[in-house]
Amino acid sequence: MSSPRPASDRDFRRLWAGTAVSQLGSAVGMVALPVVAVTVVGASAFEVALLAAFTAVTTALLAFPLGAYVEFRRKRPIMIVTDAVRFAAIGSVPVAALLHVLTFAQLCVIAVVNASCQIAFSAASQAHLKALVSGPGLVAANSRLESTRWLSVSAGPSAGGALIGLFGAAGSLVIDALSFLVSAQAIRTLRTPEPAPPVRERRASRREELFAGWRFAWRHPALRPMLVSWVTFAGASSMGASVSAVFYLRDLGFEPWQYGLIMGVPSLGGFVGARAAPRLVARLGDVRTLWWASMVRGPWYFLIPAAVPGVPGLLMCGFGFGLVLLFAGAANSTMTSYRQRQTPDELMARVAALWSFATTVTQPLFILLGGLVATWADTRSALYAAAAVMCGAALLLPRTPPREQPGS
Repeated sequence: MSSPRPASDRDFRRLWAGTAVSQLGSAVGMVALPVVAVTVVGASAFEVALLAAFTAVTTALLAFPLGAYVEFRRKRPIMIVTDAVRFAAIGSVPVAALLHVLTFAQLCVIAVVNASCQIAFSAASQAHLKALVSGPGLVAANSRLESTRWLSVSAGPSAGGALIGLFGAAGSLVIDALSFLVSAQAIRTLRTPEPAPPVRERRASRREELFAGWRFAWRHPALRPMLVSWVTFAGASSMGASVSAVFYLRDLGFEPWQYGLIMGVPSLGGFVGARAAPRLVARLGDVRTLWWASMVRGPWYFLIPAAVPGVPGLLMCGFGFGLVLLFAGAANSTMTSYRQRQTPDELMARVAALWSFATTVTQPLFILLGGLVATWADTRSALYAAAAVMCGAALLLPRTPPREQPGS
């Protein structure tokens, strides 16, 4: 299995550890923040949905400008500052709650600040990873990062629920806030010299700078179909997720604790798939690994709408969802590594921001489509449709690698 360069292996492990703590804290916060909105502020269902909408709108509006801003600056200071800002933003919630001055407006501001910092941090970290890790080691590095993300998705909600029970919703956000400090400190301890950022082209217009990442990815014979396929698969996942709660709880009659199991435990499949990615790439190559993992990923989702009430249905849903995530974990790690290897250093942050933008902008459309199908037909039909779209997404991918591009 390839690994990061020996000279920077210790730095990568520090970055990995800090990222893992931050991801787990964010998973706790994802559970706690809506609970704070409902139980402390007294927000309505519409207002809770509005918090999520602020995140989506912020990403859609700022992904390209922040990607261009990050591109021409040193990445580590940006990562440290965004972690510090998120620590202050999340940390202000328990303080305001303790003083009985917490408002819904403050939560909205925090949602916008967090989304902005997440865009900048993600763009900076993905660009910096390529400088920290050698080309052959990117798959192993992304495999580790992707595996901890899936692990946090699996354990985070359960941990969040337990912490809310122990410390209250606002108190549990202290854990989320502190996780960003841990991440910032891990980045501060990196010793491998950071390369100078790309130099801005004097003749390039502001518009050319903003959309340079888009133009590069769209002209690339492999990245263009990968982007379209990824957006389609992510949209299908959102399409199914938007109606799955109704299907599990109402149509199949699962208990809330059973619903929690289905939403959490299968994420371990993503962890296993991400860890297996380097071996698959070593055997098949990156493009073929992505193609095969994507081809066998979607069909397992058909087990979910085919499920019946009771324990057999619970096992069908859990098994199907787990295998979808297993192959998705392998596909995601492979795609990210290939994208980083193919992208020139001076476009890394902007291409990373493009992926965030495309996913965020299109997912609401798929969510709406899922709701419409469920309304016109039923939730089972909407889930079958989501499974079909997942399978179709794999057909958009190249099966063999194209000719190598500049920047590979």
